[in-house]
Amino acid sequence: MWQQQWTNTVKGAVTKAFSPSVRNRLRQRTAIFPEFPTIVTGHGKLKSHLHRFGLTDNLMCLCEEDEEEQTTDHLIFQCKKLCNQRNEMIKQIKNTGGNWPMMNETLVNNYLQIFVKFLKSVDFTDLQ
Repeated sequence: MWQQQWTNTVKGAVTKAFSPSVRNRLRQRTAIFPEFPTIVTGHGKLKSHLHRFGLTDNLMCLCEEDEEEQTTDHLIFQCKKLCNQRNEMIKQIKNTGGNWPMMNETLVNNYLQIFVKFLKSVDFTDLQ
């Protein structure tokens, strides 16, 4: 029943990209630290989220990318300010036989420890 409700809701699109299966998510042992829920929900310190609530005038990332909103996917896959951290994550994923890029669900389900290390390396104050 919980899976049915999760599948049918129109809310939580970012979180669904990481965890479309309630059962798989409940089986995961996820380290809880502020950056994890920020990224997997699209909430928290992301400029796109802060802009939605009128807490910042600008929702664009400061990475010099051509007018890119600071979203979860932008930070994981494109942000130039996170290039070094991303390259290290990609290297570790490829060393374990993975391919890049990948879906967010695969990143969390198959490479959670590597992804967590990447997230812990993100300085959100530098991204504001």
